[in-house]
Amino acid sequence: MTFYTRLQNTAQKLLKGKGQSITLTKITAGTYNPATGGFTGAGTSTQTAYGAVFDYGAKQIDGTLIKAGDKQLLLSAVKTDGTALTDPVLGDTVSIGSVTYTLVEPLKEVNPAGTVVMFDCNVRV
Repeated sequence: MTFYTRLQNTAQKLLKGKGQSITLTKITAGTYNPATGGFTGAGTSTQTAYGAVFDYGAKQIDGTLIKAGDKQLLLSAVKTDGTALTDPVLGDTVSIGSVTYTLVEPLKEVNPAGTVVMFDCNVRV
């Protein structure tokens, strides 16, 4: 086990202990069918991981990337079952309690030396 794998495990334990369970929903567009003019194979998949949600400070809200009402989500890189989380992308949604948020810019992975420790996400209703 490398140093960064241990760091990933520590992040998972902290987010589990101090955060909450979060459902990430990934939307797959499918493939374009030129004969029908539509998409086939479109759907969604869900993953459950741990995360912690924070309000942004007034100085962080710039009105462009981070808007009033946005939340910062620190999301584990490991699912609740212990397997790797598929990287979240812009447009994915997360359900936190009874509220569904959309991932918007900025979306960063904390990735020292090639091991994703966690994701630092901006989410918006």
